[in-house]
Amino acid sequence: MKRQLFKLCLALLSSFVLPTSCKKDEVKYTPEFVFQHTVNGWSLQKGVMNYTNLAGNVYEVDELQYFISEIMLKTASGQLIPITSDSAIHYIDLAIPSTLNWRTADLIPATEYDSITFVFGITEAKNKTGLFVNPPERDMFWPDMMGGGYHYMKMNGKWMAPGDVIKAFNFHIGIGTGDMGMFYQNYFTVTLPFKNSPSASNKFIIVTMNIEKWFESPNLWDWNVIGGQIMQNQSAMKKACENGAHVFDVSVSGGMLD
Repeated sequence: MKRQLFKLCLALLSSFVLPTSCKKDEVKYTPEFVFQHTVNGWSLQKGVMNYTNLAGNVYEVDELQYFISEIMLKTASGQLIPITSDSAIHYIDLAIPSTLNWRTADLIPATEYDSITFVFGITEAKNKTGLFVNPPERDMFWPDMMGGGYHYMKMNGKWMAPGDVIKAFNFHIGIGTGDMGMFYQNYFTVTLPFKNSPSASNKFIIVTMNIEKWFESPNLWDWNVIGGQIMQNQSAMKKACENGAHVFDVSVSGGMLD
């Protein structure tokens, strides 16, 4: 009887101890973000006036710089995974290839992911003058008299105005100004499902900006009507942000990172 009782106690003890002692550590990895820029499905060619928007403006893009921040990944099971590296802000600049690849310091679970959410620009809580002290981020400053902080985006280029006159445009988005010194926070949040089926082996997150969509919907963009400078035109910046909600898509690719 004592031997049977001893065996029973061992069995009960094993049922509590073994699952804990045999549990494997959760596999994690450091993700890498890749930023791409296309026009009508083709990689952007800078400084070449060979694009036409829906309003019929022939244009080129010479410079493109912007911030995205507050990135959040959502797993297929609904878990939210924040990306916190570099104060949760990343700067992208076509002239600086290293900014087009961002391997974060975050460790995230190796599992399937459903969608990504991020802020285009920088939130009001963080977008303060002095946040960046070194170039190139520092050079994105937004004038203090217009709210301070930093541009969300600078897209500079040219378009062909009537009479075959080439004019410059500065498609700049940041804090807007209104009557009585009122400021408008124009940053916006984008949530995107992954275009393909992400799995635990897909470690590269590819974020694509479809540049033509800045000028399409819901607001048809005509530089001949709106003009080339929008920094002090809150109405125009609001339209740009409404269009901007549709310019990105996201996919995954690649195998295990080192």
